[in-house]
Amino acid sequence: MKSFFLLILLILLPQSAAAHRLDEYLQAAQINLTPTGVRIELRLTPGVDVADRIYALIDLDRNGQTSPAEQRAYAQRVLDDLALELDNRPLPLTLTSVAFPSRAELKTGDSAIILALSADTNFSTSDDYQLTFRNNHLPTLSVYNANTLIPTALIKITSQQRDPLQHELTIHFHLPSTTASTTWPIWRLFLWLSELLI
Repeated sequence: MKSFFLLILLILLPQSAAAHRLDEYLQAAQINLTPTGVRIELRLTPGVDVADRIYALIDLDRNGQTSPAEQRAYAQRVLDDLALELDNRPLPLTLTSVAFPSRAELKTGDSAIILALSADTNFSTSDDYQLTFRNNHLPTLSVYNANTLIPTALIKITSQQRDPLQHELTIHFHLPSTTASTTWPIWRLFLWLSELLI
């Protein structure tokens, strides 16, 4: 019986250890298309073995803590390594909020730096659109993931393409004529009300 429990323990231990990232910096982007623009949540999760290297990029004065100014500076560094294009034209991204875990939390391998980004534009005409998101932040340390959230029924995604490393995601989507005319003001009101509730 004792040997049986030891065997079960040995089986479970590797699964527990695998729950934490080790030597990779996972950068996962969730892209949300709305009638008024693009919203992106970027979650940056350093593995246990690279957490100190990432923290050193944030804690510039090496005092063991990250100030709001240091957090904003690192967020801006990430932002400078991102690109968003609509129909092959640059679409400027704005940093709307940041959330940074403590150093101890960051070193666990499952705590993320969270950046909220937005790009405002009016999809005011019925048309087919192409949106391209690129992430080139710390490529030698990182693995990437990019996904599109299910949009409102007024926006129809027609295709998605990723490069093999998911540095880049291209989304093709369509707005029907009803979106551009009668339904458009209603969605502006809905979006305004939802922001008030948040």
